[in-house]
Amino acid sequence: MMDKYFSSLDMAALRMQLPANSKKAMKLYRHVLHNEHDAGPEAGYIIRLWKQERGIDEKDNGINRT
Repeated sequence: MMDKYFSSLDMAALRMQLPANSKKAMKLYRHVLHNEHDAGPEAGYIIRLWKQERGIDEKDNGINRT
């Protein structure tokens, strides 16, 4: 069910040249979800799930390598 959202976020993350947890990246993720899937306030929840699924550590601004 979340695959279409995760796929969009994966493509955005591959194309951008920003740290995964920067403020600009978060704005970009929200923008992508809004434009491609008409996501509103639920975008934050979708992004958190995507980060968990992909192992992106919110504290380190990068990949969790533990």
